[in-house]
Amino acid sequence: MDFIIINGKVVSKHEANLTEFLWDEPFILSQKVWFGFGGIPLFHENIDSIERQLNSFHLTLPALFKNKRELFRLTKRMLNKNKFYRSGFIDYRFFISGTKIDTLISSSAFAEFDFPFTTAGKLVQFSSFKKSTQSISGRFKIHNQILWEAASAQTQNAGLQGTIILNEKDCICEGVAANIFMVKKDVLITPSLDSGCYEDVLRLVILELAKSSGLKIIETPDISKEHIFSMNELFFASEEKGIEWVLGLETKRFVHEYSDEIHHKLNEFLKHKII
Repeated sequence: MDFIIINGKVVSKHEANLTEFLWDEPFILSQKVWFGFGGIPLFHENIDSIERQLNSFHLTLPALFKNKRELFRLTKRMLNKNKFYRSGFIDYRFFISGTKIDTLISSSAFAEFDFPFTTAGKLVQFSSFKKSTQSISGRFKIHNQILWEAASAQTQNAGLQGTIILNEKDCICEGVAANIFMVKKDVLITPSLDSGCYEDVLRLVILELAKSSGLKIIETPDISKEHIFSMNELFFASEEKGIEWVLGLETKRFVHEYSDEIHHKLNEFLKHKII
């Protein structure tokens, strides 16, 4: 990556000086957005998500982000100048100090064209850190960072690759920066939003694609730890991490079936959603 966008201007990474962004000890909101198939398929959904997160702090979008057409043009220009033509991530970052917001847009590239899919299978555990169902802000990434970092540290210490986060009622809530989906026979089960779960921009897309695969959909806040051991298949999904198939939880092992089909349909969906 040779070029980034600082406060609306495409500049060389080597000429950029971000020191002044940190003078007032800002907190940082970041959103990773996947690009591929010649476009940014979920661009509008991500900007809307960013706006909701800023609004939760009684802040408004910077002027550039209100002009989605110009923001899209600048983002595509940055990708082209970096010669990122396959797929990868755009990272929108907001350095927030009081009501002042500085913005940084960077990018990274993948060698593949398809949306990310982890086929090797993850071994996961239940996190001991719980999430509250009481606040709607728990749906947003920015309000979950500390919880996810703590849960990830537990996982690494245990030599595992993932974790399942419960709420204060000991019901299944989410993964780290990802929604969780379970399949039992021909039914896909996922925590409903009133479970307190994170709401990734990919969540509704996965549910629609699962329906088109012949799965019945159940969204419920009452998925207990015990329920998960009766499932046939388990996977996480988010735009930031892709689709992550889970191989095992404790002594339970899961199959690898519908997540493949959903990933295939997701790629087709994203190809036809190019802007």
